[in-house]
Amino acid sequence: MQSMAKSQRHAAVRTRRARRGTLARPLDALVFLLPLIIFYEIASFARQDRIIAFEAVLRFFELFGHVGVWAPGLAVIVILLATHIASGDRWAVHWNRVGWIYVESVAFSVPLLLLNWAVPLGPDDGIGGFLARLAVGVGAGIYEELVFRLLIISLIVILAADLLKLDRGGVAVAAVILSSLAFAAHHHPPIGRDPFDGIRFLFRTVAGVYLAAIFWFRGYGPAAGCHAAYNAALVVLGSLRP
Repeated sequence: MQSMAKSQRHAAVRTRRARRGTLARPLDALVFLLPLIIFYEIASFARQDRIIAFEAVLRFFELFGHVGVWAPGLAVIVILLATHIASGDRWAVHWNRVGWIYVESVAFSVPLLLLNWAVPLGPDDGIGGFLARLAVGVGAGIYEELVFRLLIISLIVILAADLLKLDRGGVAVAAVILSSLAFAAHHHPPIGRDPFDGIRFLFRTVAGVYLAAIFWFRGYGPAAGCHAAYNAALVVLGSLRP
């Protein structure tokens, strides 16, 4: 009986793996993101103006008592570890897949860079020196993808598809659109500081749909990596301008 139950558990794990296909495993995504999280925390340690998504996660934890600025980074780690435990996968890091996430993050950022080049967005007022702007860009990749892709899309799918039993395909499309609109809107007042501009809003909405597609088909790690790589490329290219 125990052997049969164990066999069924292994079969269920294999089925989940087959269903995920090449989706980046949470443990591999965590190993990939950990250096980026550490870099953001160190580089922005003395800064008071952190990214909005980071502050939103921090304020949520402060509802339950005083926490340090390390709480959002810890939240990413805990969420990915919990997801890995729920997946039933072995506790083994696939280092080749971790390396591949870095490669595909850069590759996925190219269409966004081309779109940025094609659309007349106007100047982007970066605040601080090169390292500060790079840290903000990397942090935005981690925490904006956490809030607008991992949390919002997952929450909508769980509530509408899993609990209310609505059509999963339609729910996924609605979740992508709603999360992308929220992602674009949060850059502008009353939440963000960027004055509203229709072209920028449309660009960020399209970028949000693109990042949501990466999240849906490849996972949180590649989506966050793509976002961070895109932001880092803009910072580097901006520093090269005379």
